[in-house]
Amino acid sequence: LQIRTQEMHRSAEFGVADSTQVLPFPQAVRDYDAVEFALNKRMASNWSGRVSYMWSRLYGNYSGLAQSDENGRNSPNVGRLFDYPLMSFDQQGNSVLGNLPTDRPHQFKAQLIYDFRFGLTTGASWFAASGIPKTREAAFIAPNNFPVQYLGRNSDGRTPFYNQLDLYLQQEIRFGDKYRLVLSANVFNLFDQEIATNYFQTELQSGQGIDSSEEDFYAGRLDAASLIAEQGLQRDPRFLQDSGFQGQREIRLGVAFRF
Repeated sequence: LQIRTQEMHRSAEFGVADSTQVLPFPQAVRDYDAVEFALNKRMASNWSGRVSYMWSRLYGNYSGLAQSDENGRNSPNVGRLFDYPLMSFDQQGNSVLGNLPTDRPHQFKAQLIYDFRFGLTTGASWFAASGIPKTREAAFIAPNNFPVQYLGRNSDGRTPFYNQLDLYLQQEIRFGDKYRLVLSANVFNLFDQEIATNYFQTELQSGQGIDSSEEDFYAGRLDAASLIAEQGLQRDPRFLQDSGFQGQREIRLGVAFRF
């Protein structure tokens, strides 16, 4: 598929009064690369453990079936991605390729399990990772208001570095040789952290869009910030503010009788 636009200014540089510029429509790209280093200790002497570090990159312009570009739309193949050619470019007329919304370059994991001789088992799991990319989005070509990542992907840094510690406790009480009572407690987010995990990406208030021609857009002749000011468009007050947070501390208790 190709996009055909009229471009007056650039063609004039070559002594041509008018011409047609052909832009290739970007193909879907979703590339994941990762390298992981891990150290494992198998269960022996009552304990086991694992420590790992992973470097990774999730790159492209296709956020996947879950549509993480749209805050996780979970209906496969019904998202707005590739619905209109304009949405695949930035304000410079370049294809919007970059770090995808669930990209976390650095990830750390640590797990430890210990069995006490009196029937108590303890486990701890710690996870830490880079924040996700922040990418601003504005509506273009009023009144159609196509959502455009006009500064490219990862335009506004990342959400805060994420980390969480979970804890598990299990006590086994024996009654003779056949019967056992098992009591357990599973604690998620032990320190009750409230790290931001999502943000408001839409710059303009609902119903507002930047008025411009598609020719100027594809030719890279637009400056969204200037046009927003010139056209008196209103920004959403929530723009780039935190919209989602780490789940609060949760404790699950369990009782089991085994025979």
